[in-house]
Amino acid sequence: MIITTERLRYFVSVADKGSFSAAARELGVSISAVNQTIINLEEDLEVTLFERHSGKKPTLTVQGRALYFKSLDVLPRILGIEHYAETLKLGVESAITVAVHPYSFYPSYVDLFKTFTSKYPQVELNIIDSEALTSFDEGFDLMIAPSSIEILRAMNVAAIDRLEWKLVCAHNHPLAKLKGNLEVADLQNHTQVLMGEGFITKPEYREALRYSSSVINVTNFYQYRQCLLQGVGFAPYPAQLLDTNTEKDALVVLDFEFGSEGNSWPIDLVWSDNVGIAGQWLVEQLMKIND
Repeated sequence: MIITTERLRYFVSVADKGSFSAAARELGVSISAVNQTIINLEEDLEVTLFERHSGKKPTLTVQGRALYFKSLDVLPRILGIEHYAETLKLGVESAITVAVHPYSFYPSYVDLFKTFTSKYPQVELNIIDSEALTSFDEGFDLMIAPSSIEILRAMNVAAIDRLEWKLVCAHNHPLAKLKGNLEVADLQNHTQVLMGEGFITKPEYREALRYSSSVINVTNFYQYRQCLLQGVGFAPYPAQLLDTNTEKDALVVLDFEFGSEGNSWPIDLVWSDNVGIAGQWLVEQLMKIND
């Protein structure tokens, strides 16, 4: 066969490195193996791909440059297909869907997703909003969300983190000007931003976070955040999401005692028994992320 993955790899490596010896080191083979592979390719194509002069670096010919640029387009795809086929043989799934609640979309989890894509580049990682789910049987492999009161069937559950609530408002909001510890009576005179009910946010969860009779109901966390940043109202906010520069500069943490209910909720990791090797790796890393 004239064109093979090995021949293209050797050819591109010589062109990129500028020498047969450097290509051999990169590929982990002998110089003679690289040289013979290129010679065989040239003979089969009946063209000269490199100009060779004693004491000088090999340079691409006109035909060599044409093949080089085509190889740059084709070779990564071929190598990707080969790697994908290998992962399938090893039992690595082709895609993983992770449902993450916006309250618990912590920076540490995002960093882990980045590491995951480097470790399993051929696995398609899909991240969806857990509030948009309608049941635990709906298409997700893992879920990271505040603890649910639902009884899960054929699912694994483990507490992996905590959600610590802080009461916040914008700098230009009237509550930001009050001094000392705030009482519920202080909040009653102001509008609260409140997330609407969803798959995770049950009515009882909403009521546990409600401190005013005047509310603005929003359907997603983007609206929730923007209302706060614009000074529309006050609201509880996950402490773990207050570390970004935008939140630090724009939001004020109010001095408020949450009472006997406390201001900390468990964060659960939920996963299916059907996850493959990549999914199991992700589960293991999430389980020890706070160790």
